[in-house]
Amino acid sequence: MTSARRLAWASCSVACLFATAAAPPPSGEATAWAPGPLDVVVALPKPAEAAAVAGLVGRSIPYFEEGAEEATAEPLGTLHVAGAVAEDDGRTLRLAVDPQPRPARYVLDLGPIAPGGPLGYNLRGVEVARIDGDDPYADPSWSSWLPTPDPAGFRELAAISAEHARRLPDLAKPGLLRLDAQIDLPAGKVVATVESTAEIVECLLGDGEPEGGVAKSGDGRWVARFTIDDGPRPAFFSLTLRTGPDSPAPSVKLTADGRELAAEAYLPPWVSAGLASARPAPMEIPDLTGGDPKRGEEAFFSKEALCSQCHVVKGRGDRVGPDLTTIGRKGAEHLYRSIAAPSEHITPDYVTYTVSLHDGRVAAGVVRAEGPDAIRVIDTEAKSVAFPRDEVEQLRPASTSIMPVGLLPALGEGRIRDIIAYLTAVSAE
Repeated sequence: MTSARRLAWASCSVACLFATAAAPPPSGEATAWAPGPLDVVVALPKPAEAAAVAGLVGRSIPYFEEGAEEATAEPLGTLHVAGAVAEDDGRTLRLAVDPQPRPARYVLDLGPIAPGGPLGYNLRGVEVARIDGDDPYADPSWSSWLPTPDPAGFRELAAISAEHARRLPDLAKPGLLRLDAQIDLPAGKVVATVESTAEIVECLLGDGEPEGGVAKSGDGRWVARFTIDDGPRPAFFSLTLRTGPDSPAPSVKLTADGRELAAEAYLPPWVSAGLASARPAPMEIPDLTGGDPKRGEEAFFSKEALCSQCHVVKGRGDRVGPDLTTIGRKGAEHLYRSIAAPSEHITPDYVTYTVSLHDGRVAAGVVRAEGPDAIRVIDTEAKSVAFPRDEVEQLRPASTSIMPVGLLPALGEGRIRDIIAYLTAVSAE
């Protein structure tokens, strides 16, 4: 593995939440998955009409904590659908969306395209790439999604997905198939085994290669074994198989301590769960009473505090960060903690990203979909620039808030009390 590729994997090694993954729906029902941070693909049981596809642009996709009752739960945030195109004679729907920031339950309403009701999907699964030739680091000819690292999933999904049916014949052609994921392994020391009916060209798990290399068992299977001890969870996983007529329907099995891993254990390599709520660190909260809302308003919009450079209150300010008009309803202690430790709880819709482009340029800020073919990056100074989607090489979410640290000593406790009093008063209006 190249050092750049290993670094990219390292950025994804964060703790995450897992929910039970649903089995693929039967043919006749729509199903959705996220092949990348800016895309959603929907397999449709019947072709979608062009007018209905165009009508999806501008819709919102709310997302909820996994396992939450959507009928009563408050959404964590929403995504904007900026573009929609139909492929495979209308059977495959491809949506351009805002970055999907974290493992969650996303709810997509397709209207007349899927009249059975809103369609749910999560960020589980494995990224799969087809390489024509024998160089495992060559650019892929196509990429897709599978629920697990088992390529047999292509055959199962081909019954409901025109995209997978179109890709399936390539598995019988000479070339390589690379499967990348993050795996939620049990804590502590784990013995993991990868078995494949197709030749394993390369296999990486956690921080290393298989013990003793890849071996061939007596029944003709290729086997890679790993011992993982106190490594990061989830662990990165990359498997490259040789495809061709000798193995037209490769099968892969991954076990941990002899037990096969379930589908909910896999995350695509680009997903970060750094936004999963962590237990707040102990913090001494001072007396926050006695603040003056009028002085707080002046401080909030002052050049010293710079709060309004990123936040809006009652229509005033810039929208780099969340609108704070109603945040005072969460209480003075929540406001104080948000100022003292801004990265303790990051609003998912306002995660900052590092955007790496193919030409070497790098941008950082809040990312929004800008139509079907571009994204817009808004930095801490509320300056924005658009980039074509096909120029984006990598999109990495930050684990820290765009809001600066050190505001407490810079502003002083008096002005902090005034700002909290102002936000509390505004939210009560």
